[in-house]
Amino acid sequence: MKKVLLLASAILVAASTASAQVTTQKFVAGWDNFGEPLNFTKSNVKWSVTATTHKLTVTYNLVGARPSKLYQVSINFFCSTFPATFGQFPNDLGAGSCFPLTRQGVTRDSAEVEVGVLLTDIHGNGSFTVGIGPVPSGTYEIEFFVRDGAGCDISGGAGNGSDCAVDFQSPGPFGTAITITVP
Repeated sequence: MKKVLLLASAILVAASTASAQVTTQKFVAGWDNFGEPLNFTKSNVKWSVTATTHKLTVTYNLVGARPSKLYQVSINFFCSTFPATFGQFPNDLGAGSCFPLTRQGVTRDSAEVEVGVLLTDIHGNGSFTVGIGPVPSGTYEIEFFVRDGAGCDISGGAGNGSDCAVDFQSPGPFGTAITITVP
């Protein structure tokens, strides 16, 4: 009986170690557009890191945004250098590149990765989940953000005009980062 209990305990510990803890963060207004509708109380971004697979999973949830609209979802990395790719997604600037970006009166060196497009329904609600990996081991200072349209910095996209403006960010204001560690 003791062996069965010990084995069950070992399996439970191994399973809990392999599962990823989900962190939920609220959105605030972006650094470009301040009038875009959103229920800031119910909208969020959720993320988790799975250590065994070196995978970052991110879910962007918008509630009460503009109905039937495309929003491009992205990640800003505050850095001095950055690899050519983050998981399967390219750095907007290429290998080793971080550039000074000034928003909301703050200048930080950063790299950006575009990870997908979220389409809201007729009520302005929508979500998008992406698995990014494998991610190289390391510590990353990041900020999630949502663009005003789709196609910014994307081959075949709509261009680099007003669709590049940022409607929502998390955490915010610009330059405020959360730290993600990939073991």
